[in-house]
Amino acid sequence: MAGTLPRPKRKSTKSTPEVAPEQVLYADKDRSGDTLDLEPASLCPNPFNQREMQGVAELAATIADVGLLQNIAHIRAEVWLQAYPETSDKITAPNVILFGEHRWRAVRELGWKTIPSVLHDDKVKDARLITLVENLRRAQLSPIEEAEHYHALREGGLSYEQIAEKIGEAAKGSISKGTVWKRVQLLSLDTEVQQALRDGTLNVSAAEKAQKLDSQDQRAYLGLVREGMTPSAAHAQVLARQRQPEENRGVSAVSNGNANETTAEGVPGPAHPAAPVSNGNGSTGSSAAPIAVSNGNAAPTPPAQRKPKQAEAKQEDADRRAAATARDAACRLLLEAADISSPDTHDLVINVLTAAVLAPQQQVAAAQQRAFTWLRDTARHGLDAADASAYFSAVQESGDSTVQRLAAFASALATGELRTAARRQSWGTREIQHVRVLQQHAQYDPQTEWEKKELGMVAAGGDR
Repeated sequence: MAGTLPRPKRKSTKSTPEVAPEQVLYADKDRSGDTLDLEPASLCPNPFNQREMQGVAELAATIADVGLLQNIAHIRAEVWLQAYPETSDKITAPNVILFGEHRWRAVRELGWKTIPSVLHDDKVKDARLITLVENLRRAQLSPIEEAEHYHALREGGLSYEQIAEKIGEAAKGSISKGTVWKRVQLLSLDTEVQQALRDGTLNVSAAEKAQKLDSQDQRAYLGLVREGMTPSAAHAQVLARQRQPEENRGVSAVSNGNANETTAEGVPGPAHPAAPVSNGNGSTGSSAAPIAVSNGNAAPTPPAQRKPKQAEAKQEDADRRAAATARDAACRLLLEAADISSPDTHDLVINVLTAAVLAPQQQVAAAQQRAFTWLRDTARHGLDAADASAYFSAVQESGDSTVQRLAAFASALATGELRTAARRQSWGTREIQHVRVLQQHAQYDPQTEWEKKELGMVAAGGDR
């Protein structure tokens, strides 16, 4: 640790207590809450701050124009090390920044001789939590940076529920213990996948699909997603590779008509046990595989029987329910991930709101109930309300434009989903547009043949 620098000038924010003459030697001491003018060199970064130091030059230019609008805060190094001795190799000055590292770096660039900083020795036990809350307020942390903070708090003895409660209280917001748990699980991913999360080239929902794969398959999955494949398709392809025997991966077999097969490289080999092959007399070897490859002399396979209309209708109903459940999950994901206040989501918000306003109105109460459920389950409702009616009334009265915008977006999204799920006939442009929004912004991947047909993804003869 650097040598002790001259004691900084104190600007106390508290009244000086009355001290007996015999205690005067102990009166001149900095106390928590005092604002001190510190030399920048007497401060070192917070070891718990994992936030990337971007935009320092821009912040310095702003401070040069308008001044430092908010003081930073610090803890004396000796107090810090008593609480966190494991960080001793990172403590290089007499004082440790509690929060405000960006501002500290900016004033160093400006060449300031001192920077006002509030002493907070009394907050040392909560330093890790305060660092996380400050970062959540001031920057969009990557999911991995969040996970690292949550994991450190877990290591400090807090449960997932306690972390969620403390962050919710300190940040004046709400977060579920399930979200905390899911973030921490991201740290078990392969390092390449973690880096993709850190730099923003992979989103959380896509990363979570890779969690049950081993490291090699996670890297293969990441490569497929980066090439433009949807996460669901990439995951399915990796699983298909897992099920294929190692010696047969990448090799396709065809029949030579003599019950012997030839590999793709042209090397004769035994017939594959999973596919019966015709011997030219109309008989085949025993196998459970449903597809037989003939040499042309066997009797033609009779055409498949058409399903009765009742069975087709039953399957269609099952597909509709499965698709509606999957879209509901995609809507929740979109609400959880979308930053409605960001300019980047402007077009998304306008599209969803426009579709809801111009379409024939569903029952307002039903849409608001679905929206309230989504917002509550994704911990983004932001207001304490027992039911949908009370929630939307509170939103209207809150005067908080951010909360109102999110509630309106959720209600419009619910309107679109209710309309799409209730449509018994073929979908129109409104229903298709609703699903397209989920495909583009929530990584929704239609799975049922019925839904693919409605979206025009398959034709009568098969895939387009």
